[in-house]
Amino acid sequence: MAYTTLLTTPSTGSSSPTSSISDQWRSSGQKDEGTVAEDEIVQGRILWLPPKAELPVKAVRRAHGKGAVEEGIYDHPIVVISRPAEDPSMVHFHLITSFQGRKLHEIYGKANEFHTSRRSWYLPIAPAPDHPDAKSKKAKKRFPTLQLADGVSLRWDSYVNLRHIYKVKWSYLRPYNNPDAPWSTQHRFERESMIRILAKGRLLTTYEAGPQYQEYDFRPTATRPIAIDPIYEEIRDRPVATPSFDADIGSTVASEEDCGKATPRQSDFHIATQARNGIILPPPKAPPDGGRERSTFMCLWNQIVCLLVWVWNVALQMWARLKR
Repeated sequence: MAYTTLLTTPSTGSSSPTSSISDQWRSSGQKDEGTVAEDEIVQGRILWLPPKAELPVKAVRRAHGKGAVEEGIYDHPIVVISRPAEDPSMVHFHLITSFQGRKLHEIYGKANEFHTSRRSWYLPIAPAPDHPDAKSKKAKKRFPTLQLADGVSLRWDSYVNLRHIYKVKWSYLRPYNNPDAPWSTQHRFERESMIRILAKGRLLTTYEAGPQYQEYDFRPTATRPIAIDPIYEEIRDRPVATPSFDADIGSTVASEEDCGKATPRQSDFHIATQARNGIILPPPKAPPDGGRERSTFMCLWNQIVCLLVWVWNVALQMWARLKR
């Protein structure tokens, strides 16, 4: 069943599940009946939330904020925004909706406060049209069009709903697939898009992803750890010559040169197990070119000074003898 959405009636603000959609829209395999591997449970991964009838009672709850879980969220794709270190069996997620094939400006197209507020809840996923309020360079930074990694796409033009954050056990989720592009087996957001999702979501809801669970294994990998800061929208690589433990940050890091050694693997959007929320500063820069020449000059200068002191002492001794 293709995913639809829970529409909100603009005049009253009440929500109700969508109904009466065409058989063509219902048919297709947006969901994969397979299981999700644990190493796929990372920030930015797109997965499928099964229908409510296929889940235990109260399997889905709000991870942030108050209110009941809306019926229309089930049988939809979702994007993982957090796998908390303190509860690694759960994931926090945003809903992805296609609006039944309609565009955001067709749902909330008026200039009044209600529609403007509702439009701010959503960010489009390419190749969907740009956000209707992204009419200037500055506005495009506030309402960016999100990009999926590796050039893949979702089956329908879709949007991420940033206003609501839910949680569910990741073992209940299913893989997402696009039957129009069967070669695309994994769908995830690019790093920059994921940073935008976290930052924009924080502005709307004050939600912060917090420390992320880190699954360690000892298979060689050339992937360097990447730290995402959802507050400052920054991403910093942290290369280190050899695997080490940073007592201040509390994370194990390794450089690309150590890919042949036993190092922990970290996928895109992972934050180290006990990493704090804050900007992880880059390591100190290497000494500038010419440092070695400066060192040689100082050594030569010291030798000259020592020679002059010796000459001065010899001169003083000879002067003393002449006075006798």
